[in-house]
Amino acid sequence: MNSFLKYLPLLLVVVLLSCKNRKHFSAPVAVNKPKDSIVNIKVNIAENLIAPTLKPWTYFSAKADLNYSSNGTSQGVGSNIRMYKDSLIWISVNLFGITGARILINKDSMVLLDHIHKCYTVFNKAYIEDLLGAPLSVNQLQNLIIAEPIYALALYETITNNDNNIIIKLRQPKVSINHTYKKEFYTIDSTSIDDNTAPHYARVKYFNFANVNEHNFPLKNEITAYNGANKIIITMDFENPDFNSMVTFPFNIPASYEKCK
Repeated sequence: MNSFLKYLPLLLVVVLLSCKNRKHFSAPVAVNKPKDSIVNIKVNIAENLIAPTLKPWTYFSAKADLNYSSNGTSQGVGSNIRMYKDSLIWISVNLFGITGARILINKDSMVLLDHIHKCYTVFNKAYIEDLLGAPLSVNQLQNLIIAEPIYALALYETITNNDNNIIIKLRQPKVSINHTYKKEFYTIDSTSIDDNTAPHYARVKYFNFANVNEHNFPLKNEITAYNGANKIIITMDFENPDFNSMVTFPFNIPASYEKCK
């Protein structure tokens, strides 16, 4: 149990990069798109091809079975995830049939509540960015979960546009981000985040998109994350993802809990 809790902060942050759904949903509906020759490629991608597949949302929730492996060991836990757009990511992890841990990420920090050892830990924004190897905010993490471009489309440059794929890239001083799109439904096939200053990276592969509440949602994700010391591979199975229902974010630190050591 101690080894699991040792990796739990990193695990739960990286978990936010993945999702899979067991429930049956219909395949995504192809978007109407003009021919590449009609308009400039950049405008064609950002405004007429990719943008129409992005749907507005306020809340997201789902149950999830998480499996991860690291250094030759593997672990599986059940969890619940809830999100409030641009503001909150809430995760509850179940161990042995009870709530073993709860985590809340807001715009400034991440708080881990350990119900097994009755303690809590507060991580600042800089710590979260170090774990991911990239300066990602709450809304950018949320975009990774629902397979949308991390930043605004206008910030990316197009480096590939052929019959099957579109690859867009965002270069920043500290990080580079690539999204590869499949042209069949204009959904993200994979995302890569590379730290330009250190050997940190995250790779996310999205599989089996389906129409969930009119969102093109990946039914299976695989994440590989490396923070300079540990490499973790994660898969996640979602049940009952929902973009329509309002949810709450219960999070209370009991007075008897102390800071984790």
